Amino acid sequence: MIGIRKEERPIALIALIVFALLNGLLIYNHYDSFTRGAHVGFWSVFYNHLNMSGYDVFSLIFISCMRLHWDAMRHPLFVAVLLPLYWLNHWLMPQTEFNFAVFLMAAVLVACDVWSVVLMHRILRDIVGCSRIDSVLLTALFYGFAHVMVASMVPDHFALSLPLLLLTLLLAGRKLQEGKRLTLLQTALLYFLTAGMTLTNGVKVALAAWVVNGKKVFSLRSIVSFAVPTVLLALIVLWQQKAIIEPQEQGIKRIEAAIKEKDPARIERLKQHDDFVKQQNGKAIADNVPMLEWSDMTTSRLRSVVDNLMGESLQLHRDHLLEDVQQERPVFVGYRSYMNYVVEAIVVLLLIAGALVARRQRFFIVVASWFAFDMLIHLGFGFGLNEVYIMTAHWAFVIPIAVGYLLRRMKGVLPRFMVAGLALWMWVYNATILVDYLT
Repeated sequence: MIGIRKEERPIALIALIVFALLNGLLIYNHYDSFTRGAHVGFWSVFYNHLNMSGYDVFSLIFISCMRLHWDAMRHPLFVAVLLPLYWLNHWLMPQTEFNFAVFLMAAVLVACDVWSVVLMHRILRDIVGCSRIDSVLLTALFYGFAHVMVASMVPDHFALSLPLLLLTLLLAGRKLQEGKRLTLLQTALLYFLTAGMTLTNGVKVALAAWVVNGKKVFSLRSIVSFAVPTVLLALIVLWQQKAIIEPQEQGIKRIEAAIKEKDPARIERLKQHDDFVKQQNGKAIADNVPMLEWSDMTTSRLRSVVDNLMGESLQLHRDHLLEDVQQERPVFVGYRSYMNYVVEAIVVLLLIAGALVARRQRFFIVVASWFAFDMLIHLGFGFGLNEVYIMTAHWAFVIPIAVGYLLRRMKGVLPRFMVAGLALWMWVYNATILVDYLT
């Protein structure tokens, strides 16, 4: 599992080069400001300079000064990944007056990118049953999607969540092939790691266990295998709250009080920005109610699917390029060329055709149930609907997997040329825009 097979080595090497270059471009673009390590405010250094579609830069701030600005409940294990990087950076920075945060985070991202490429290829090859060439084409197609590519280089949690999700799929697929069940230990570890990196993704481990293990997933021992890691994650969140967040909040209150006294106009500007963000987020089911405040009942679902879910997620918009919807980007942006809509329609049709072909495959039922869950929370509940494209890495693997089943059924070179053409389009179109943006 951990070792890279002979046929996977060229793919892993190419992935290493490509993602190292993308991460290197990001660092190059902000090198002078990001590497300053003496007497600087790291919030202004990172948050005010790196603005790519609203992805968080909070990991870089944490590695620089151990300030935690994300929701600890939604990402309880993110701190565990970043703490060793902070300790190393905290040891190096005073001696060199050089901030290594971007390099340390980039190393983690590239490692996760390469790991996820190998896992994606292995799922297509071993579980879906694609040929070598089809597996390579579909893997290339997946990583050519706009916000899979962007997620591979921005210092957010998505590149870390993706290989954990793919690992869960690979293990579930193997168990289905062998006619065996996921063990309680496997389920508990997958749930702990996956939910620990992104809480809602823990539901996907439960769905996979349900399809693989059947009714056994509702047994007392199985429920305990989910309950124990849930309690551990809750304890980790509680520790973060007491050890990091509460002392930090006291310092922030003092800073806000000082700003209010010295610069009242800035407080008014912040209030206006908060009002703008509320408008962009749509109307929630209930304000100031945990969980329900993340809902969005007013943003158009149809336009969200066309412009964002199946639009920006897969092909970048040139207008308002990589702007943050919480800052100045409109919720909906159209393409300049009809060609982008043609490509979008082809991808959707291939997804539907592949899903119809694979509908009786138990492994695809796992993948489809994950996709359905994501659509429920985004299109139904409205969570993150106005920037749904930044969640692409959590669900878009359904497309190459569905198309993989389609290619396995179809003969001839024409379908392969179509997939190859799509993969080439995605890489040339999105990578050209990204490289131009960063240089």
